Amino acid sequence: MAAKKQASKEKVLEKLDASIRYCNSHRDPVQNLYDQLVDLQINDSTRPEDWRVRAAEMKALFPVITSPETQGFIPSIKMLEEELGFEPHYFLEGWLSRWVMKYMRAWQSLPSKRTARPKSAVTDYALIAMVSSHAGSEEEAEEWVRFHNLFMSAENIGGNLLEEYIASKVCDYGWIWCRGEILTAVDFCNEECTEFVQVKNKSNTENSSGKGFREDHRAPVWFRMYAEKKRGEVITCWPALMEIICRGATRNRDTLPPDLLNESDYLEFIREKSLQNPNLITDQEK
Repeated sequence: MAAKKQASKEKVLEKLDASIRYCNSHRDPVQNLYDQLVDLQINDSTRPEDWRVRAAEMKALFPVITSPETQGFIPSIKMLEEELGFEPHYFLEGWLSRWVMKYMRAWQSLPSKRTARPKSAVTDYALIAMVSSHAGSEEEAEEWVRFHNLFMSAENIGGNLLEEYIASKVCDYGWIWCRGEILTAVDFCNEECTEFVQVKNKSNTENSSGKGFREDHRAPVWFRMYAEKKRGEVITCWPALMEIICRGATRNRDTLPPDLLNESDYLEFIREKSLQNPNLITDQEK
């Protein structure tokens, strides 16, 4: 049996837009359908610890798919070509359900709760032989490899922990952590869907296509630190992020501290999560 063919993102978006317009014009309000699907998938049975928060966040993102100003942030949802022939209501039911499920899967566990996987690429023993003259012995060089693996493992999870830290601070002020790529090219969105931001750890991690997209859609990218020292010092950029957070705050704006996010607090967050979870990083290889 031939494999069923995936529809292109462009065709899916065309069908999505046409289905939304059709249903809304035929007394089949899409937002009602969406809210029902969110309630069906995010409730006290599926997420007993935080279902009200997660459901409210997901419902708040609905305007992204209907406003011309935000439709560029609509995520890529896999659909089969045969589903493009479905009636508008049933196509929307499938697309919206997968959007909600995408968010649910992302929230199965926090980055800080993960168990790191061993490095898949084996260390080249020629490198150990080369470094051993600096280390003093091959045994010491092998120990250096172990520490190198730890740093690489830490770097792999660093970006996700940065997002987790920011989310732990800003969600009370009306910001949503868009986990699981439920929006295109942004990590945080405010509850009114008027402010979006992409989070990066360093200034040299923004690719050109992402930069172009965000400039076209007026979504800033924020990086925590410059990749190079300035006047011999490491420079971090938390005040720039605080400007964005303050501008997009929809709740508790009057009580939002100007230094809510800062480097010393972030480093303390990292230390605490690392101590709580010894498996967060690993020096092991497969």
